[in-house]
Amino acid sequence: MTNRRRQSRAGMTLIELLIAVTLFGAISASMGVVLNIAFTSMNKIDAKVDFNRRVIASQRTLDQILQGLIPMVVPCGGRPIGIAANPASATFLSSHSLGGGSRGRPSIIRLFAAPSPNGGQRLLLNEYPYLGRFSLTQACAQPPIVEPASFILADRLSILAFSYRRRDPGSGAEIWVPFWSFPEWPSGVRIDMAPLLRQQNQIQPTVVFAPLMVMNNNADDTIR
Repeated sequence: MTNRRRQSRAGMTLIELLIAVTLFGAISASMGVVLNIAFTSMNKIDAKVDFNRRVIASQRTLDQILQGLIPMVVPCGGRPIGIAANPASATFLSSHSLGGGSRGRPSIIRLFAAPSPNGGQRLLLNEYPYLGRFSLTQACAQPPIVEPASFILADRLSILAFSYRRRDPGSGAEIWVPFWSFPEWPSGVRIDMAPLLRQQNQIQPTVVFAPLMVMNNNADDTIR
């Protein structure tokens, strides 16, 4: 009898079981909160890193496309040289493209501003194959439009404006003009950008400046 009583008393009581289950539940809930905070922080960090990478990649692409400008002497937008440029867009021929990089065929590039459905403006890029001098003349004659294949280089911008550098014949000083209506080539292109909402710890779209190494007295029309 004594051994049976000792054996029956060796197990857990209902109260002890309830306490153990309650403690396990509290610990599990605490771990769930900690894991949720950790995953939320990780997702925010990943989003910021991805945003920064896209901004850097877009600005690098812009710089490469602008510096790859090919000086074609062909009518373009009513001008004798192959560039149509105004405060909201620029059309020209470039040796750099999104698809082929710097080793692909020349492409007709259209950089232009358009309203963003997310608010503010967005910088878009349209790219077309270069099929001869007439294809560039034809592209310059048409206004840029948003297409399904338009590539978004920057979005939600409060400021987006193109300007072009020219040496003033009178003073010799470098000046920036919003329209390019001159017979020579610009010595540089600048795209001013500012975000609609600034966020901390993130790289923001900013001014992109690309000097154009073009000899204005060289009528280079060898690409046909």
